[in-house]
Amino acid sequence: MSRAQVQLEVVGVRVELPSNQPVLILRGAEPETENFHVAVVVGPAEAAAVARALQGEVPPRPLTHDLLTTVLEDLGQGIISVEVRLLDASTYAGSIRLNSGRTIDARASDAIAVAVRAHCRITMDAETLRAVSVTPRYRSGGTSRTPGVSPEAEQVTAKGPISEDEIREFQKFLSDAGPEDFDRS
Repeated sequence: MSRAQVQLEVVGVRVELPSNQPVLILRGAEPETENFHVAVVVGPAEAAAVARALQGEVPPRPLTHDLLTTVLEDLGQGIISVEVRLLDASTYAGSIRLNSGRTIDARASDAIAVAVRAHCRITMDAETLRAVSVTPRYRSGGTSRTPGVSPEAEQVTAKGPISEDEIREFQKFLSDAGPEDFDRS
């Protein structure tokens, strides 16, 4: 974790429609990052593991993530934090950082499943978070202008929550998008 890290919190597990693909929703947990949301596509087993841990469910026998967390903690290594990083344009990876200073490479979904069990920090590089996050829109209550906010930004905010049609349209765009569609010039 050599670059500036931002702490994240797991908001929940959702299912993306119509593909029925499970997604973990993470959100910035530090001031000025609360509106940065990251969606990490995961497998059904990992989604269920995270959901069970978030709900405080304790299985009668340890499942894989419970076992891994217990082994790391009982062997005296302890878990300090989990880092989620971008592996390539559409894949996240994870790292589990131990008290000993060692780092274990993992899939992001497995690292997050361990983090929610170990109650440790989940982080992401600040620049990566800004690049991959989505900020939800909310309906503004008044008509007064916010200092420092452009009229265009206020128009987007004034539209209210994102509709299902807008989400489908954005998903279609993402499925057809190439790197050139994200030029920041």
